[in-house]
Amino acid sequence: MSRMKATWPLAGIMVLAAGFMFVFSGASRPPASHQEEEEDAAEERLTLEEWTPRPAAARGRKIYERYCGGCHGPEGLGDGEAASLLSPRPRNFQKGKFKFRSTLPGQLPMEEDLLRTVTCGLPGSSMPAFRLVPEPERRDVVAWVLHLAIFGKAVEEVSILMEDEELSMEEVVRDRLPEIRARLEKEHLDGRVVVPVPPPPPKTPELLAHARERFDRECAKCHGPTGRGEGNSAYALRDWKDSEIVPRDFTTGVFRSGSSPRDLYLRLKTGLNGTPMPATSGTPEELWGFVYLILDMKDSSRKVKGNRACDAPEEGR
Repeated sequence: MSRMKATWPLAGIMVLAAGFMFVFSGASRPPASHQEEEEDAAEERLTLEEWTPRPAAARGRKIYERYCGGCHGPEGLGDGEAASLLSPRPRNFQKGKFKFRSTLPGQLPMEEDLLRTVTCGLPGSSMPAFRLVPEPERRDVVAWVLHLAIFGKAVEEVSILMEDEELSMEEVVRDRLPEIRARLEKEHLDGRVVVPVPPPPPKTPELLAHARERFDRECAKCHGPTGRGEGNSAYALRDWKDSEIVPRDFTTGVFRSGSSPRDLYLRLKTGLNGTPMPATSGTPEELWGFVYLILDMKDSSRKVKGNRACDAPEEGR
């Protein structure tokens, strides 16, 4: 009996405390409110189904889901089932940051740029080649990828529009989406500029000496003095997702988007969107000097498998 008298007050206190916690948590409910706000925000996000694809992109979606969705995710966010196992992680197409392009810095790639990536893959990464997929299907996949890139820009613009003008998603989709789409496609597709690749000048000692001087001053801190990717800053580099990124080792002679002189000229001239590699300034002759220097850094004793079938300049480009 005495034991029961000793325990009842403690039990009563616990019940009373639990009641207070219930009342106060029910009054403020900060975790639940925050969760509800996130759910409401998610509901107000422009959906891919509201962004109707063109015929080629619609066909490409089915092919994409078959071959690409497992890594790049069903909506191209780079969140497929295999994404966490890959390094580097698959491209998030909705962010529109494509490294390998023939267009000006910051622009989306041309269809031929993406077709080459799909066809040849990216040696040294988890992106395989899809040469056995018929070319019309590969081109349709490219159309779908560009559709995702424009959609990603539309999602951001619609969110800002809803906040600034206090519009509902229904109003935006009904009244504003056609205009938004036409403007984004004109700006980001029709507005792309292909970078010209001039004929290479003669390879002279003077040209190489000037390239070496600039390389030591501007490039060696990442790529290292011998081009092995072991510069002082190499281990501190991050991409736009704050993921570790490793400078290219020039001594292998293999580059992810082609190892021909023309390919290297474009990588220098356009830079790699979303990475610390900027577009290289200078005259065409100076850029060709860099190309010659980089090609000379190849160590012929190293046997690294590349993608030689895709190194030759494509016809018509």
